[in-house]
Amino acid sequence: MAALNLNANLPVYIQWPDDAALTLIQRRRAYQPLFTTTRLHNQNQLWRGIARDIRNNHIFRPTRKQCREKWNALKSGYENLERLINRNPEGYPTRTPTLHDERFHQELSDEFWRVERKYLLFN
Repeated sequence: MAALNLNANLPVYIQWPDDAALTLIQRRRAYQPLFTTTRLHNQNQLWRGIARDIRNNHIFRPTRKQCREKWNALKSGYENLERLINRNPEGYPTRTPTLHDERFHQELSDEFWRVERKYLLFN
């Protein structure tokens, strides 16, 4: 009889080392011009490149999906901490900041990802 895996649908959380998280931010910043001109469904290639860059420079070996998820968590954490610092004038729900939220707040403070997307026109 096969063993039943009760955890099959639970998300797997990985702890990102600080140096790998910093490299993720730096590489995402370097790729920003490509993210603004690449269609959303084609951005997997960009995330694959970022994951490869991290794997080439660290022992940590994230996948493109893990990079995208960590990036979204870092952005969310930055925005949450900004709300807390500014006393949350819009009344959005907040949470206790994580260590990475606090550690990388300054690194994200230029909000480089908020540049408007450049839409490509195809004939």
